[in-house]
Formats: sequence, structure tokens, C-alpha cells
Amino acid sequence: MNPPSSSSTASVPRIGATGWALLMMLVSASVLFFIDRQTLAILKSTLSEEFDLNNEAYGILITGYMIPYTLGYLVSGQIIDRWGTRRCASIFLLGMALATIGCGLARNFHELLAARVVLGIAESGVVPSIMVLITKRFPRERRGFVVTMHQALQSAGPIMTAPLVAAITLSHGWRSSFLLPGIFSLALAAVWFLSDREPRRSAAAAGPTDGTAKPAEPQPMRGLAALKFVLTSRRIRGVLIARLLTDPAWFFLIYWQAGFLQERGGWTLAELGKWTWLPPAVAAIGNVVIGSWSDRLLKVHSDAATARRIAMQRLVWLAPCLALAPWAVASKPLVLFMMVFAYVMANAWLTMINVLVTDLAPPGTVATSIGILSALGGFTSVAFNYIAGPLVDHFGYDFMFLFAGCLHPLGALVLYRYYRGGPPPVPPALAEETVDPAAPSATS
Repeated sequence: MNPPSSSSTASVPRIGATGWALLMMLVSASVLFFIDRQTLAILKSTLSEEFDLNNEAYGILITGYMIPYTLGYLVSGQIIDRWGTRRCASIFLLGMALATIGCGLARNFHELLAARVVLGIAESGVVPSIMVLITKRFPRERRGFVVTMHQALQSAGPIMTAPLVAAITLSHGWRSSFLLPGIFSLALAAVWFLSDREPRRSAAAAGPTDGTAKPAEPQPMRGLAALKFVLTSRRIRGVLIARLLTDPAWFFLIYWQAGFLQERGGWTLAELGKWTWLPPAVAAIGNVVIGSWSDRLLKVHSDAATARRIAMQRLVWLAPCLALAPWAVASKPLVLFMMVFAYVMANAWLTMINVLVTDLAPPGTVATSIGILSALGGFTSVAFNYIAGPLVDHFGYDFMFLFAGCLHPLGALVLYRYYRGGPPPVPPALAEETVDPAAPSATS
């Protein structure tokens, strides 16, 4: 009698202890990434008084971070694909640490701006490094779960940022809110360098031992070839257009939510610390639910793009929460409720679009693809957030929130247009990506 089929078991690989340890390291990097980036938003009013800033000057600080962050994505992904995550991610984390400490030591607006510029350059390599390591160490069948679980756990960053920064600032001053995360980032850079090692190759993976030649493996695309593919491939084009449309809404929510609640809703810094952890906390749960659901949809639909697209289309039903938030500001519980679900939508959407890229990008182009898409999405985000300051000064928050709330539905329409019948096949010269069987540490 033939043994029972193990296909059902093999289709859902188990994530072992080493895999969870690896995931926790990636989560720690993301938590510090978010704390470093969002501290400025939480301290908007405090820093405005300290350095005599208006909304336009605050917009320049955002732009000073966003432009190098965006431009950095154009090269960081290709650097990571070429030199690996161990060296590159450690250097990026080191730069992130030094820049954050520089923010805490700034004595004037120009020094603070210079530190934000360096922070943008360094942080452009963090997300591609994380996505490449997940792609290398976890199988496609668990990738939606792993990426969304990472996203959910990293929400500890935005969850704790507001209460942590408020508490530290009220007790030790605003400078300590930058210095402490910078010190932790220094330690994490060392941990990543020591932990990110390629697993030993098994005998099966090493090839035949009977003297016959091992079959040639397809070489992944590098450099200009990868860049050309990302910019010209119809497999990636729909994701690119969707990111160009939706990234501005996400960054607007990150950088202007606290100022909106304080200036339009009359919230104090203590109230921000008490309540604004709630949107990322709920978003953490939503990420796991949406990611796991999209993995289950893979059993129903013939391609991953359709499964991810359906999950993302359901998310945009929450877009009115972002668009109509200014009209609910008179009620603090109601506007907080709307901010919660706007955050859920924007955060889970960005997570799933990165998962979609890992499904569509050929071998050797994952970091490059994510880097280029993030860079181009960053350009529209820079423009949007740069004009947001003057527009808020002249017209208030109403128009900006209404406009931002329309962007995710437009992005969903684009994805439907491009992937309703499944994405085009990978070019014949490129083999389908597989997880190295010699890397059981993350899945066994």
C-alpha cells in the first residue's frame, strides 16, 4: 500500500524556532524604524515652539527626510541584491542609529534638517533588506502570513511611539526621545551582522556526488537589467501605478495625524500619548487577518496576484473613514474611531502590496523591485506632503483629508485593471523562484 500523501502537509510548512527568532530580529528593526520616523510627528508642536517653526517649515523637515529616503530606494535595493543583507542591512541600521542620535543633539532647525536627511538615506535600505530576508528564508506558501505577522508585530513601534515619546518628553525632555532609540539601533546593527548568516547547504542542494555536473542554475538579473525589467514589465506595472497613487495617503496619515488632532481637535500631548497607540494596535490585528485570508485565497484562485488583489479591494471599503475624518473632529471618540480604520486600511494595503511584489518579481529582483517601487511612490509622497503644509495653512485640513481618502479606491481600480485575469507569466529566461531546501532553519 502506498503511504498517505503528504501534499497537504507539505503545502503548509511549519515555522520553526529559528524562523521565529529571525522574524523577531526583523520586527525589532522595523519597530525602531517606525519610532525614529514618527517621533518627529509626535513632537510637531513641541519642536515648533523650540525652533519657531510654522507648518511650511515642518513640511520642509518632512521633505528633507522623504527626498533622500525616496532617492535612496533607487539604489538600496540593487545594492542589497548584489552584496546581500548581512553587510548592507548592518550599515543601514548603523546610519539610522547615528542620524537619530543627531536629531536629539540638534541645536537649531538646520542641524535637525541635516539629521533627517541622513536618516532618510539610511532607512531606505531597511524595508528591502527585511523583504529579501523573508523571501530567502520562508516559503511562498507561508509568505503572506509571515509578512503580515511581521507587519503586525512591528506595529509595536507606532503603538508605543506616542505614549513613549510623550512620557519621555514630559519627564526628560524631547532630546531623550531621539537619543534612546538611537542607542538601541546601534545594538541592533551588531545583532543583525552576527545573526544574518547563510545556512549550510545540504548534500542534495550541493549537487550530485557521482562526478556528473550539477545542472546550471538560472542567474538572477542584476543592475541595469533588473532596473529595466522592473520599469518595463507588465507584471510590475500595475503595482507601480497603485503605489504612485496610494503612498501619499499613507505618509500623509503618518505625518499629519498628530498635528490634525492637536490643531483641529484640541488634543493635548498627553491625550496623544494616551490614545493614538490605538490605530496601529488595531492595524496589527487587521494585518494578520488580511494576510492569512489572502494565503487561504491561494487555494481558491490560480494565481497569487488575484488572491492579494481581492484582499486589497476589500480594504478600500474603509476609505471614507480617512476622507470624512475632519467632519467628525468635534467628537474625540468618533474621530479616533475613524483614524483607527483609516490606519488599518492604509497600513494593511502597503503590507499586501509588498507581498504582491514578492509574488510577481523574478529571482534576484525582489529588493530591486521593492526599492524602485518605493522610490517612485516616494516621489508622489514627497510632492503631496510638501504642498500639504501650505494647503493646510491656507485651506485647513478638510480638503487634504478628502483628497487622500480617494487615493486607495483609485489604486484598487488599477490593480483590478491589471490583474483581474492573473499577471502575465515570468519571462522564459527566468526560472520560478523557490526557497532553498538547504535553509530549513526558518521553516522546520
